[in-house]
Amino acid sequence: PLNCHPMEIVVREVLPAEGDLLMTFLLAHYYREEPLTAGTTPPEPDPADQEFLLSNVPLGTCFLAAEQPSGRIVGALVAGPKDDTGPQEMADEARKYAGSKWGRILDVLTIVETATDVCRRFGVPSSLHVHALGVNPAVRGQALGARLMNAAAQRARELGHRLVSVDCTSVYSARLVQRLGYELVYVLRYEDHKDPATGAQLIRPPEPHDSIQSFVLHL
Repeated sequence: PLNCHPMEIVVREVLPAEGDLLMTFLLAHYYREEPLTAGTTPPEPDPADQEFLLSNVPLGTCFLAAEQPSGRIVGALVAGPKDDTGPQEMADEARKYAGSKWGRILDVLTIVETATDVCRRFGVPSSLHVHALGVNPAVRGQALGARLMNAAAQRARELGHRLVSVDCTSVYSARLVQRLGYELVYVLRYEDHKDPATGAQLIRPPEPHDSIQSFVLHL
């Protein structure tokens, strides 16, 4: 129901057998609006992109928001660990998928990852990195994004990470994490990410999204 009280929505870990449930939700309420996905062609996410997100489910670092008692999924978050090998691993993956939509997305994320390099920057062995966050518009305004982010931060503490990191491709997610006390460490404007040969802007997300903003939360 649209007027569902926040207490009737439970945030819980994604179970290992719930990968399809998670992806069905993300295809409906994450990928369609996510600026890197929307700003590159074709509009559909690559299978390799989806497989990457699902690879985090067995790690116990992904969460769902589910209405009770119906069990309907209304929010989801995907996160996974990274360490100081992150920039090189991202660059290797970008080369592996060169020429594809996922490869173009990895190209810009490699620039961000290399510039932020949060584990080295803050002298920590690892970070829990939030890769995706989606909320059904019908239940927005109930702080579900904050609840999902807080669940990830709590899991990060339990696993011994000293940072939560996130690259906000959307102005809305950036506003959310700023309200939660995250520290801004890097900004890449979409208009500055250009094809070196032609000077053409490579990613053109819909307004009002104008940049990738990278944040960390110190635990």
